[in-house]
Amino acid sequence: MLILAAICLTALAPGVATVWLLRRHGWLRAVVAGVGATLSLPFLLLVSLIVFPPLGFLLGAGAAALAVHYYDDGRLWVATAWAALCFVAVTCSGWSL
Repeated sequence: MLILAAICLTALAPGVATVWLLRRHGWLRAVVAGVGATLSLPFLLLVSLIVFPPLGFLLGAGAAALAVHYYDDGRLWVATAWAALCFVAVTCSGWSL
């Protein structure tokens, strides 16, 4: 569970940094830019998986291993989330299941 918190904090870091750097231009503009920077990260990941397929295969293999581990532990929701990430990563890299 600690790794999920670390991933969430890492995903929020560019948005927080954007707000901090643009705060002198007005808080509304800074917050809108920070939200845009935070929301663009998943799309950047998907585009990088499409452009560089070995990254998708590597991410898919790692997600599949974690999904199997969490299925063995009986944590079905977490395992299903990792399995969904495996499916998306492998699909974006061009390999049809």
